[in-house]
Amino acid sequence: MDDNGTPRSNVTPISQQAAAQLDAYERRQRADEIFVSGKFDGEELRMGQVLRRVREALGLELAAIARESRIKDNFLMAIERMELQTIAKGYLVPYLIAYSKHLGLPEKQVVERYTRECGAVEEVKTSAPVQKIGDIRKKTDTRLPLILAGVGALVVFVAGGVTAALLMNRGPEEIVSPTVVAVSGARDSLFAETAPAAAANTDLPLEIVAVRQAWLEIRASDGTIFLSRTMAAGESYFPRLKAGWTVSARNGGAFEWRVGDVVVGPLGPEGAQVFSLSVDDQLARAAEMAAPTVAAAPNGNTTR
Repeated sequence: MDDNGTPRSNVTPISQQAAAQLDAYERRQRADEIFVSGKFDGEELRMGQVLRRVREALGLELAAIARESRIKDNFLMAIERMELQTIAKGYLVPYLIAYSKHLGLPEKQVVERYTRECGAVEEVKTSAPVQKIGDIRKKTDTRLPLILAGVGALVVFVAGGVTAALLMNRGPEEIVSPTVVAVSGARDSLFAETAPAAAANTDLPLEIVAVRQAWLEIRASDGTIFLSRTMAAGESYFPRLKAGWTVSARNGGAFEWRVGDVVVGPLGPEGAQVFSLSVDDQLARAAEMAAPTVAAAPNGNTTR
């Protein structure tokens, strides 16, 4: 106790330098925990979100990282959002490596997981394991004569089948469509009758609206990702029509198709994942749902 009878504290105040070091250590621990678990506040994160949460845990700003790494901050932001249409091909991996170094993360793990999740695996150059030096002998395949005999028999069988089909053909040849059916949780059935999208109005302002916070991904027909992130409630996106674009979502019920103020329907069932749902398949239904609104609006424009 001091001279006035007040108990003295046994806690010794630390210096500002020690406090800063302790804060940096705790931030590092939190950042590493996010990276290893891939989660933040119980929510599973994709690699772009992991990078953002790690950066925030370390107390780093994009502008500061951009100055040090000489990578434009809009590119770093695109990497965090996994919206890579602005990044030229061949630059993604170098950017990821540089960004990982600034965040103190293992570059190889970041690149592998990121490119796998965003569909840019072709950006990563991988090589097959090199065979160990030793007694490497060329193995002779004793099955080769059998294989050749089997191939010859198959050729004869196919040729005979084609000849028989030509002789016995009594009707028009059935045309088999080469189109791959995209499996989607939003479809009641792969065999459900759907009006052809080609007849639909491609000028409709068809949009996807988030009714609550949820993850959405939109890809072009060539696999280019135009959107891949968690959207806030009320956010919307206008996909390109008649271009073969597809939509994926972790919860189809969290999004709606809309044309102006007209709700066409949900992206998919509540709680169900939607994978590679065709945007163009929604055109006929959207045109049908929006027809009264279009007809009532002046000059045929949809009201909003």
